[in-house]
Amino acid sequence: MDNHEEATDLLDTTMATLTTEVGELTPQSGKGVIDEWISTLSESENTKEIVDLLQQLKTQLESGTPNPEEMQQVLLDLSGQAHEMGVKVGPEGDMATRLEALGAALQNIAGQLANA
Repeated sequence: MDNHEEATDLLDTTMATLTTEVGELTPQSGKGVIDEWISTLSESENTKEIVDLLQQLKTQLESGTPNPEEMQQVLLDLSGQAHEMGVKVGPEGDMATRLEALGAALQNIAGQLANA
């Protein structure tokens, strides 16, 4: 990411999307945000695994008939990656807290898919 402000804006947009109830989400709800993350994270070699997971999620959303089990697993994997990144950025500023919140939101959505 180019700067802290861009990162926090993208995290805020993502959190707004993820805090919507699963039943109200449409495939289009998250595609723009996913595309932004893919574009941003593709710039770094150490985020390749996250980009791959985001591509899988996007493919599921675009398929017309997403597989809830596969989407759940991808969301759980992304949650783990968000938690891991939160640890790596350290306690300075609010980025670790934001990444932890993102991980929790992804885990929540995955749980809602399991119960849908």
